[in-house]
Order: sequence, then C-alpha cells, then structure tokens
Amino acid sequence: MAAFLYRLSLLSALAIAAHGMEPPAAIADIVDPQATGPSPTIAQNSPPPAATTPAPTTPPSSPVKEVVPDANLLKELQANPNPFQLPNKPNQVQTESLQPLTLEQALNLARLNNPQVQIRQLQVEQRRAALRGTEAALYPTLGLQGNAGYQQSGNRLNVTEGSTVQPTGSSLFTTLGQSSIGATLNLNYTIFDFVRGAQLAASRDQVTQAELDLEATLEDLQLTVSEAYYQLQNADQLVRIARESVVASERSLKDAEALFRAGVGTQFDVLRQKVQLAQDQQNLVDSIGNQDKARRSLVQALNLPQNVNVLTADPVELAAPWNLSLDESIVLAFQNRPELEREVLQRNISYNQAQAARGQILPQLGLQASYGVTGSINSNLRSGSQALTFPSPTLTNNSNYSYSIGLVLNVPLFDGGLANANAQQQELNGQIAEQNFVLTRNQIRTDVETAFYDLQTNLANIGTTRKAVEQAREALRLARLRFQAGVGTQTEVIDSQRDLTRAEANALNAITAYNLALARIKRAVSNVSNLARVGS
Repeated sequence: MAAFLYRLSLLSALAIAAHGMEPPAAIADIVDPQATGPSPTIAQNSPPPAATTPAPTTPPSSPVKEVVPDANLLKELQANPNPFQLPNKPNQVQTESLQPLTLEQALNLARLNNPQVQIRQLQVEQRRAALRGTEAALYPTLGLQGNAGYQQSGNRLNVTEGSTVQPTGSSLFTTLGQSSIGATLNLNYTIFDFVRGAQLAASRDQVTQAELDLEATLEDLQLTVSEAYYQLQNADQLVRIARESVVASERSLKDAEALFRAGVGTQFDVLRQKVQLAQDQQNLVDSIGNQDKARRSLVQALNLPQNVNVLTADPVELAAPWNLSLDESIVLAFQNRPELEREVLQRNISYNQAQAARGQILPQLGLQASYGVTGSINSNLRSGSQALTFPSPTLTNNSNYSYSIGLVLNVPLFDGGLANANAQQQELNGQIAEQNFVLTRNQIRTDVETAFYDLQTNLANIGTTRKAVEQAREALRLARLRFQAGVGTQTEVIDSQRDLTRAEANALNAITAYNLALARIKRAVSNVSNLARVGS
C-alpha cells in the first residue's frame, strides 16, 4: 500500500512538473481592467436637459493613435480599373498573400474601392449635370441660320414668221442663272413663365438629395466594414481558443493514458478523453472554416483584387466608450441622419414639380428677335441657232437685309386635363414622402434604442465573462490536480475544459458584441466624429 501511494505521488509530481504551465489568459487579459485601463461606460438614460442647456453635441473621442493611411498600400489594393475583366485561369483567383489591415486602412480602402460609393458619386455628378441643364432655361437661345444656292432656268423661242433680222425657222435660247447666299440670326428668350422657377428649385433639391444618398451610403459602408472587421477578429480568436482547447485535450489525454498505464486509471477515462479531443478537433475545423468565410466577407466589402486575402492587424480590445445618454442619442440622431433630410427634400421636390406641371397651362411671355442678310447674283444670256445677232450676257447683283423684334404671349386654353393630372400625381408623391418621414423617424429611434440597450447589456456581460474565465481556468487547474492525485474523475476534467472553452468564447463574444453595438449606434446617430477609428 505504501509503495502504491509512493508511486501515485511520484506520477502526480511528474505530471504537474511536465504540465505546470497554465493555459494562456488571452481573453482575461483583454477584459482585465488593470491591463486596459478603466472599462468603457455608457451614460445612463437621464431626463432631458433644461431649456438653457446646449443641444446635444457629438460625443468626445477618446485618445487614440492616429493611423496614417499607407499610399502604397492603397495603390496596391486598389480595385481593377476595368470592371469587365474577369479572371480566366485558376491561379488568377488563388490567394497568394495575406495582407494585414487595420480598421482605419480597411475603411479607407472601402471608400476607394466600393462600387456602391462610386455609383453614388456618379449619381451626384449626374444630378449636377441635370441642374446645369435646368439653369440653361433661364438664358436666351441664340442661333445662326445660313443658306447658299444656285438656280438656273432656260427658255427656247422658235420663230415661225421671221424677218430679215430673225428669219423664219430660227430659234432663240434664253438662259437665266441666279446665285444666292444668306444668313439669319435668331434670338428667343422666355421673359416670364410659371415653370422654370419651380423646376430649378426641384433640381437643386435633387442635387442635395443625391449628396445625402452618398453620405448615407458612406455611413452604411463604414458600418458594413466595421462589422466584417470585428467578425473576422472574433473568428480569429475563436480559432485560437479552439486550438488551445485541442492542446488542453491532448494534455488531458496524455494524463489519462499515463494513469491508465500506472494502473490507477481506467480505459473508460481514456476513451472519454479521446471523444473530447475529437470534438475539440471538429470544433477547430469548423472555426477555421468560419474564419475563412469571415475573411472573404471583409475582402468582398473592400472590393479587393481577386488574389488578395486579409488579416486583422488591430488587437481585440474594447472600442471607445459612448458618453451620451439614450435621450441625447435619440435627439442627435434626429438632427444628423441624412435619411430624414432626404425625405424632407423629396417632399419639396414633389411639390415643386407639381407647381411646374400646373405652370404648363399658365400664360408665358417671351421675346423673339431676328436679323437677316441675303445677297444674289443674276446672269442673263441670250443665244440662238441661226440668229443674226448674239447679245452679250447681262450680270446683275443685289443685296438686302431685314430684322424683326417682338413679344410673344402664349396662353394655353385646353390640354385635356394633362397638367392637373401630372400635378396631382406629384402632390401625392409629396404626401407619400411625409409618411416615409414618419416611418424613417420611428425606425431611427428604434435603431438607436436597440444599439444603446445592446451596449448596456454587453458592457455588463464583459465584466461577468471576465470573472467566468478566471473561475473556469482555476476550476480546470484544480480538476487536473484532483485527477492526477486520484481523488477526482476524468469527467470533472472534461467538464472543466468545456467550461473554460465556453467561458473564453463568451468573453470574446461579449467584447465583439460591444464593439458591434457601438458601431451600430454610431451609424444610427450618424456623423459621429472618429467613426473610422472605432475599435482602434
């Protein structure tokens, strides 16, 4: 009995000495307040400020390290300028390199490469061109018309009863020719109508509307890239956790096999640990697959070249805090969101177009003026067979000019109700825009509230999961010691290992969820400073 206890203590000492290193405390370090400074706080929902309190302002940004965009990197990762060029060989789509990117660099690349942003920019230029076309109606039109030509006619005169001068049977040919040239300058100008002013106002609002669409697209892109970046960070860390779980299961399997060989363990414990190792290996394979998909999602959002893959260069850490209360966040969102202003502009555009439609049946006063110059050369040649005389040709030329100026009043009397029908259609569009404004306003408040509550939940979860990681790590250490000493079971080790893996994943997910919620509330509020540096 003494020999057995001695052998058991010796094996335990060897096992502890061989595996004395504790699992890496990466997640605990991430959420440890001693390592990262004070935890971010979310302002609690407070009563609205008094009337003398200034309006809510953009939340102050926390001190961050400025990331200078790499011009060479942006150039290398710029999208193919020929969008119709498709790869036709497998090696053209094979990822040859892994490019590490910070979130700042990813956002810069997205703004440069994303086709949706480029479409919005082209639409802004399109609206500006349409505005210039509308403004052209405010100016007179000037045109020059020119003409040049030659005309010739001939006449034959037969003599039936002649004289000594023109004998009988002779003929007289007469040929007349005329060369002419002329030019006319025309001026038309609409002095007053009920159409152009409304059309011009609508065109200007459409330019602003296109710019707001571009702004909203950029905000959506920042959120999409931030979400893809955080999801890739999360996938990277889940792969790391899965690998550590495999290493820990292999270690536990070695312990179980050593105890089985020493005669103090059972084959059942070894088999259970092999099953646990197989499950951890399967989890690792799944995590790697999710990592690959998350990586390609970020590449797609950035519209990178076909043979480029990315890595996250920023560490997994809590993003900057949100220092506004819920009430202030809602009010700021109502002030900043371009979608609300867009619906207001759509309402104004519809009513201006309705006014322009009704202006088609109202009087219009215009000015018309013209000035013309013409000139011609006439030739008269008479000749005849058997004629006794052959007169010389006669040449004449003349020129003249003319001009006119006058006012033109156009009064439409009847159009079958077309103008009123078009106006009514545009007025209904304006009423639809009003209701869309209400829907958008309600959705904005819902977005802000949802993101704000998610921030509060995940911030509380971060502290809870940090403690859970520490406790699970300690429980695993004790379970191994108990098993190695022969007073515990393999089930305790397996359960403790599962608890640690789950606790680390929960801690990681809490950090990722917090960063995602922060990115979403910044999108819900919009135009928040330092948005590109979220998470840095």
